Amino acid sequence: MSEDKVQEKAQEMTTQSQNSSGTDNRESELLHEVMQKKERLNSAIERADTLQSKYDDLQKQVANEQESQKIKEMESKGEYDKIMAEMTSKLETSEKKSKAWDEFESNRRELLLERLPEDDRATYDGLSLEKLEVHVDKFNSKPNPANVDNSTPNATGGYETSLEWAVNDPAGYEKAKKGTGVKSKFGNIFSPRGND
Repeated sequence: MSEDKVQEKAQEMTTQSQNSSGTDNRESELLHEVMQKKERLNSAIERADTLQSKYDDLQKQVANEQESQKIKEMESKGEYDKIMAEMTSKLETSEKKSKAWDEFESNRRELLLERLPEDDRATYDGLSLEKLEVHVDKFNSKPNPANVDNSTPNATGGYETSLEWAVNDPAGYEKAKKGTGVKSKFGNIFSPRGND
């Protein structure tokens, strides 16, 4: 009879493990399916990014070709003055942008270097603006230590008076007043000789 019970329990455990492994298999299948979908989505995103960059390149090429075609038409008509005027205006615009950028970069570099200690400024002056910004951010983002009360502890357990201490923290007061009488660190405010 005991053998029958053992066999029944073994069969029950096998059935339970098969049921739980069936659940585990289903979960792993779902996980595998989700991972495949994620991979397909990532590859689709990569393809979209590639297509977008190709599209942008083609638009630039078309714009350049249109510009060169326009210049050729103007040359064929003998409109060299208009060509020169357009090129001059583009050059002036580019120079203004370049000067503005150089001024911004110079001012930004000075501000960043001012945030560094005087000794380190010469060392980091040669870094590119991006690297200098990263370094200054790391240098200045060090956490400041928390403010800590460094005052010496007083004889009243942090309270203004011993009476306030005894009222607000009786257990702490009782613990502190126990000692060797007058030689006790805190003593007893109600019995200064420490006899009680």
